[in-house]
Amino acid sequence: MIAHSPEHAVELLDRAFNERDIDTVMSFYEDTAVVVTEPGKAVCGRAQLLEFFERAMKSGASATQLKSRVFEADGIALFLSRWTLEYKESNGEVATRQLVATTVFRKQPGGGWKVLIDNSLGPLVLDA
Repeated sequence: MIAHSPEHAVELLDRAFNERDIDTVMSFYEDTAVVVTEPGKAVCGRAQLLEFFERAMKSGASATQLKSRVFEADGIALFLSRWTLEYKESNGEVATRQLVATTVFRKQPGGGWKVLIDNSLGPLVLDA
């Protein structure tokens, strides 16, 4: 599946994540991609990303985009978004958290877009 723009990539990624389709999620990340998992921590590379996303999917989390903007130059795009994460807390109750993401995409030789840096926590990383 090829994403024709960063916005399209996020649409497809969210759908795949919410449907627990790990293979499709992974297909939108570069082999050396970095994902910020919490303030002060990140995972890098296919094996760590796979482990992180499998754990997130098993938790029942789901993502919904609320608003986004993209700034693009020379095959690199900065995707900024306000989004919600819905998840189950340790007591079993469903919680919703609104976040601001900053994600860097790179246009691929075949024309599609893939994630290079995924900071779904946005400015919260400054709290580390």
